[in-house]
Amino acid sequence: MSETSVLDELRVGGLTLAGITRGGVETCIMVKELGVMFDVGMCPPGALKFATILVSHGHADHMGGLPYLVSQHGLMSSPPPVIHMPADIVEPTRQILALWSQIEDFELKAELHGHQPGDRPRVGQNLNALALRTSHRVTSLAWLIERTSHRLRPEFVGREPREIATLRAAGEVITDPHTEPLLCVTGDTRIEFFDQHELARRCRVLVHEVTSWDERRDVEVTRRWGHTHLDEVVARAEQFTGEALVLVHRSMRHTRSEAEALVQRRFPAAMRDRVHVFGR
Repeated sequence: MSETSVLDELRVGGLTLAGITRGGVETCIMVKELGVMFDVGMCPPGALKFATILVSHGHADHMGGLPYLVSQHGLMSSPPPVIHMPADIVEPTRQILALWSQIEDFELKAELHGHQPGDRPRVGQNLNALALRTSHRVTSLAWLIERTSHRLRPEFVGREPREIATLRAAGEVITDPHTEPLLCVTGDTRIEFFDQHELARRCRVLVHEVTSWDERRDVEVTRRWGHTHLDEVVARAEQFTGEALVLVHRSMRHTRSEAEALVQRRFPAAMRDRVHVFGR
């Protein structure tokens, strides 16, 4: 299968999202500007370019391709990938990689880091990934990328660059840190995640799962399986204050054209340009 037939791509909020995300089939979202990949899926085209991976949970459609990805990094003599995941699944993942090492007669090396909600591993220059608890059938985490920059203190705004340089050289603190919630990817979750995390609701780009889109699977059944229904997102849509709300993890019951039509019909008119359907 060609790369273009597998991967979707969306440019929002100064970021390029590329990947595949269909409920129960495969989820892997790559963001080249950040050098970070969310989940592994079945290791789709392009995934081997990423050495920093944020795993939401241990279901096979989100990390079934991990042994292959780790194996390929080794065969290419690349450094072992750095993989951040819920703490509960680190040891089972080590066991899986050890068994595949036996099968392949080749050691699969990866840096596995287990996390609890509230952890903030560094994932790039001025970038941290905040782990947030989600509500799914198994232990799961959303990952929120924060970018920290330094802004000139108000009392120094408007001064000449030479004066600023002199003050800095003299040890004067002339900037304050500013942290922006840049991108949040929920993984699989019930709507409680949206309700509980104000930071995610004001993130520049929020990638939120919507598995069920109509009455073919109602809210009650959707929740029973640990997922979100479109009805629940529509009811809360105006609480989102960021630039782009990206809806992913669509069940195979629903086509993309159906989902796009529902966005136009169901979401408030003032929001429609900010709501995007992702996943072919």
